Amino acid sequence: MHSQAKTSPQNKAVWQIGVSGKAVAVSEEASLLGFNFARNEAAGHPAASEIADTIFLVMIKPFEGVPRRPSAIAFLPSRVCSDAVVQEVAKRITSILPDTRVTTMEEIEKDMPALMQTRNAEITSNPNLAAPSVVQQAQAQQAQLAAASGAKPVKQVLPMNPTPPRGCFVCKKDITEKTKQCSACKSVIYCSAECATKDWPNHKVMCSIYKANMQRLLDEDLNNFPFSFYKTDKRLDNYNQVPFLVQNDIHNVGVYRRLCQCFQQLQWGELSGELAAQMDADGVKDDEEKRFALSGLPKDLFPFGRQFKKGLDPETIDTWEAWYNAYNLSFSSPVALVFEVPLTVWFLIKKFAPKRIVNGRRQLTIHLLGPEREADLIHIFSYLLPLLPNTDIIIHMVGPTVSKRLRSEHTSYSFASGDSTLNVTLTSSEYTPVHFDSSYFGSVNKKTQGTSPPDLVLVLNGGVFQYQTFAPTIKLLMDKGARILFTEPIETSAIVMGKQFEGMKWNLTVPIAANPFRQPVFQWKKEVNLPGWSNGFYTGVIPQ
Repeated sequence: MHSQAKTSPQNKAVWQIGVSGKAVAVSEEASLLGFNFARNEAAGHPAASEIADTIFLVMIKPFEGVPRRPSAIAFLPSRVCSDAVVQEVAKRITSILPDTRVTTMEEIEKDMPALMQTRNAEITSNPNLAAPSVVQQAQAQQAQLAAASGAKPVKQVLPMNPTPPRGCFVCKKDITEKTKQCSACKSVIYCSAECATKDWPNHKVMCSIYKANMQRLLDEDLNNFPFSFYKTDKRLDNYNQVPFLVQNDIHNVGVYRRLCQCFQQLQWGELSGELAAQMDADGVKDDEEKRFALSGLPKDLFPFGRQFKKGLDPETIDTWEAWYNAYNLSFSSPVALVFEVPLTVWFLIKKFAPKRIVNGRRQLTIHLLGPEREADLIHIFSYLLPLLPNTDIIIHMVGPTVSKRLRSEHTSYSFASGDSTLNVTLTSSEYTPVHFDSSYFGSVNKKTQGTSPPDLVLVLNGGVFQYQTFAPTIKLLMDKGARILFTEPIETSAIVMGKQFEGMKWNLTVPIAANPFRQPVFQWKKEVNLPGWSNGFYTGVIPQ
């Protein structure tokens, strides 16, 4: 990390460091570049090492803009840490970056006019060096001037990317001329006949499987989404996801923030925690509309967990088209890019979960293993509530993928809508027998006391056998006779997983099928043509 920070280009900006009792935030000219939670709340503020590491991370992967480092770093007067902590942070940073000044806003105040003059001159000579907030303000001013003059404001648009160059599956080099591919399956790309011949001993084992996967794409018209941005003759590819977010004004907004790489330094679950913290801030926590606005979702979905119109049977919600129509959403709305997660969960519940009734109410317990993006979309899981009337839903997300830095209040969430309730917990741990029988959850969360073993176990976009730690988990689930469903982006991955299960004397009993709520972003791959989408295909085991 330190060596990478050294390579980030230096500008003349002054970064402001805010330190509260629970977090550290890094800003540049009113643009938030990064933040991090304190690991030890009892300490009263983040440790000096945590503050310094956050600053180094922001130099490498800021929330906005390109990697960069400032000429000066100044702690805000509102900081809750001591001067000794500031000095320790300064020592850690200057030992790596001796040309960076680390101080406080009080000490640097007298120098700020000269520093700002130097910074303004830098921006004048190269506007690209301005902080994103400054660029946005300039764009807003241009729009206001245009409106005042009667001209139509010009919306800033990030153009869509051209298709990237393809690559050879064998030698990995970029292909600048016409590509070659297997004539039988048409899925694997080569630069030459020589590379194709070299790969044949391995490829022939999978060729018929690849061919069947490619044929399913045509037979089931899997590119036929109902959206204006993705349909049979117009595909949204993953390399254009960020331009698409920018064009729809949702890049780095609310629940959409995991759809790009801007928040890589935050671990899974921390964005849900940050959103919750924003919603609990003064001036927002008592205003439901303001809380909802922070999510970035359209008003058609207000409030969280909004109920359907009377008379609509939730069981009829089995396609994207049906769900969009239920809320009168425009098919140009990008919400499907995040709702593929809770709606995939709904679809699997609808098809495979038993109906367990206790005292006249349905009880439903889901264990979601190895959560990643799911842990940062917890607030939109509330839209399961109208789909499952008269139901008490508990979802336990468990896996070492979950951040260990979450504050206690961000390890459980509760929602209610209509006559249904939802409790979601986050646990950073390998999945063990105490998780399966739910005794662990009852001991740490009173709202989940008395819950049963899971009605369904879900592993979304799992790539199960890519992780050695999943092997004992799979063995545990096999021994317990669990109902377990998997999704995979590519059908081939599900087929290979099935073969591996056979070696463990366990057969997939749910035939591999396309998920109707797969994400409408095609997972373009450089060296193969195989069709794929997030949560693209599902399979699993349902004991008889």
